[in-house]
Amino acid sequence: MPNDPHLPLGVRLRAMPDAERERILLDVITECTAHVLGYPGTDDLDPDLTFPEAGVDSLTASRIRSRIAARIGVPVPRARFGVDTSFFEAARILSSLVEEAPSHQVPG
Repeated sequence: MPNDPHLPLGVRLRAMPDAERERILLDVITECTAHVLGYPGTDDLDPDLTFPEAGVDSLTASRIRSRIAARIGVPVPRARFGVDTSFFEAARILSSLVEEAPSHQVPG
């Protein structure tokens, strides 16, 4: 089931092992951040960067959270991402959010 491309990403993420889910979420985070910041790709976004180090301010952070939530089907609360959160740490946080989300909250 995790590899069925016809299922929504949020459903596939819930069925994945933690390490795979975190890897996919790290990709989602860097892709959404690159898009919002206007980067042509994700090459300039090191997973160890914090959001401010990548050039993210409060307005762009809100846009990034919205894009991520739309992609994974789970709300991304501002309170869960601190100012110094790295992309890698954010992937772990999102993994927990996906895992904890009620099944009705994850599209299926």
